[in-house]
Amino acid sequence: MFNKLGDYLFKRICKDQKELSKSRPMNMYGLFVNPKDLQRYINDYINYGIDYTGDDNISAEDKIERYWDEPEGKEL
Repeated sequence: MFNKLGDYLFKRICKDQKELSKSRPMNMYGLFVNPKDLQRYINDYINYGIDYTGDDNISAEDKIERYWDEPEGKEL
């Protein structure tokens, strides 16, 4: 799962740069994203997967269908 994290982060940063440039100052590296944005991107990647782009107003429960069954009984 983590082998595509770099690619996912790059796509999300590129996508958000234009939008964030309207509301934030540029940092000394020429980016408008901050550490909180990167952490949110990583959480989105872990929780939703590489196809999540963050533009949907749909809740996570509506967007992602679970592909595993509920556990039956107790886990040991």
